[in-house]
Amino acid sequence: MRKPRPNTYNPAQALHLIASDRSGSPLSCPSCSGPIERDPTRMPPPPKSHVTLKCTRCGRFARYIAGAA
Repeated sequence: MRKPRPNTYNPAQALHLIASDRSGSPLSCPSCSGPIERDPTRMPPPPKSHVTLKCTRCGRFARYIAGAA
């Protein structure tokens, strides 16, 4: 039996969401158009910190490291 996978965006959706966050654009969920909660809320985030973008409606999330690439 396989373990259930967490709700994550497909790679294209995650890259679009991360690019929008880095450019400072308003965020909305690519799957359900729901609001996105950002952790940490500080913009721009400290260098080399982990940033989590999570939809408050469907629960999908994407993570990236700030200042990388």
